[in-house]
Amino acid sequence: MADDTDTQSAPAEKRSRAGALPVRAVLAAVIVGAVAIGGVLFLTGAFEPKNEEKGPRLVASGTVLARSKPGTCLTWDKDPTTMAPVDCLESHRFEVAGEPARTLPENAPYPTESAIAAQRDQLCPPVVTEYLGKRLDPMGRFQTNLLTAGQKAWEAGDRTMRCGIQVADGAGNALETKGKVVNQDQSLTWPPGTCIGLSDRGKPTGPIECTKPHALEVTSVIDLRQAFPDASWPTKQQQEDYLGRICPSRTTGWFGSQDGLRTSGLQLAWNTLSQPSWTAGSRSVICFLASSKDTVTYTPITGSAKSPGLLIDGKPPVMPTFPGAKPAAPSTGPR
Repeated sequence: MADDTDTQSAPAEKRSRAGALPVRAVLAAVIVGAVAIGGVLFLTGAFEPKNEEKGPRLVASGTVLARSKPGTCLTWDKDPTTMAPVDCLESHRFEVAGEPARTLPENAPYPTESAIAAQRDQLCPPVVTEYLGKRLDPMGRFQTNLLTAGQKAWEAGDRTMRCGIQVADGAGNALETKGKVVNQDQSLTWPPGTCIGLSDRGKPTGPIECTKPHALEVTSVIDLRQAFPDASWPTKQQQEDYLGRICPSRTTGWFGSQDGLRTSGLQLAWNTLSQPSWTAGSRSVICFLASSKDTVTYTPITGSAKSPGLLIDGKPPVMPTFPGAKPAAPSTGPR
């Protein structure tokens, strides 16, 4: 939209630096001006959609798995014994990429989840790359996983394994998705208004109700092809310059008020795409609201940034002030 791209950012000397927010890539934040508060937020950590300690879910029977060819999409309920193949255009939890080059020996004991996770990391990346014809976005929403026969089938000698691709939540559980991965933007994005949970380590996890403590709230999804239609990767600085113009205006539109961001007391930020992510086909990023006191963790937010009951670290938000302005009292009522 023209009004997004024409928005002018404030001069560089008026920008101030804030604490770091741990999200997948470098974040540049709001520019001091009529629709934004100050701060440039730098990323040091990552989202936690994976749980390396918990490892992958093991299926109870190898029969369906053994018949699965590359390109087969599988789904199941909470009980993995319900696993069945489905059309990939329908909701599914796993897209089969192929069989790993080697499996565990016949006399191997039933593997722990951590052992399967190690096998996944060692054996599956080349299988997935060959299947897709390109690398999976290392920072995207899809993850490599490895399914095996469950314990009863294993003890009966079934050593079936399949490498594949899935979307997982912060606990490592496979989530439903539609369509084949090769036809999708792999970017890690969510619709505007989505709140992203906060782990015990202070890092973002996955979608959660905004009434619960969370790390950030999405205000807009930006398709970078609008500004960078060429196949070549735009540098982080080029992305930040563009997002520094479009995120404030998109967020103002999301609030429906010129003063919405300032009165929320939150910081506006966005992520950029690395060259490997761009090469893998990812093209979208998010603008989002968050709060951080240090360079490591997010401050918990409760309630939507639009709600009158918004709390930041358990307290009502305090509106930032510009130089020369009188400090604002904490917000306690509807805005």
